[in-house]
Amino acid sequence: MQSIGERLEEARKRRGITVREASEATKIRGEYLNNFESNTFKINLPDIYARGFLRSYANYLKVNSDKVITDYNAHLIGEGKSSRRDAREFLGRLEMQQQPIIADEPQSVGVIDDAELEQSASDSGSIPIWERLNLEKDVAIKIGIAAGLALLLIILITWGLLSFFGSEDPTPDSPLVETPTAAVPAANATPFTLIANEDVRVEVKEADGDQQSVFFAVLPQGQEQELYATGSVRISFNNAKALSVRIGDTTYRMPEGKPSIKITPSRIINGP
Repeated sequence: MQSIGERLEEARKRRGITVREASEATKIRGEYLNNFESNTFKINLPDIYARGFLRSYANYLKVNSDKVITDYNAHLIGEGKSSRRDAREFLGRLEMQQQPIIADEPQSVGVIDDAELEQSASDSGSIPIWERLNLEKDVAIKIGIAAGLALLLIILITWGLLSFFGSEDPTPDSPLVETPTAAVPAANATPFTLIANEDVRVEVKEADGDQQSVFFAVLPQGQEQELYATGSVRISFNNAKALSVRIGDTTYRMPEGKPSIKITPSRIINGP
């Protein structure tokens, strides 16, 4: 059974495309594409970005992206089980390395003076507590390892959330994730349709108010995507020739030399 990387590499070579050409077409770094083809998915980015890049690359190569993402999820689950198994083996080795405390040989029955009692008490007090309480040391080691792993996980999650929500307005090269179209449009919304003349990366945002993102995806050639707008929207694209917009019965081309365009579908249909 072919791995994810083998399928991607075979599809790219079958189409006669180099990694550099694929990188320029998808706006994804070439080093990320090389990592994907070698089944290396840790690219120093949050998983949500890696998943979006992987889906976009599969769509570009005409590979079943749903199957690729399913295999990617299985790969992550396998890595998680391996990490837990390694942690258990590590704890087990720590327990085996603990040396049992050997009791002192019994002294012969006799008389002991005060000086010997004081020397014995002094020697006992110099023994570290973790050596005299072996069980507490084992528990402390396990608790320390578990706390360290938990702290590392919290730091990674916090960093990922801050990176995601603190990012600036996206540009055509930003590593964004696909967002679904709203299932139920507003009653006063006007429909319009995005048409992919070639593979194209598109983002649609509200042009007024909070400028929320309405849609983002890499549309393969020939695909049409119907959206709805209650006011003005801004459409951003990485290739003007690759995208057209149909409003009512008329299809419009995107202006060349610009990365985006602002439209109000209701005014185009109904007039000012």
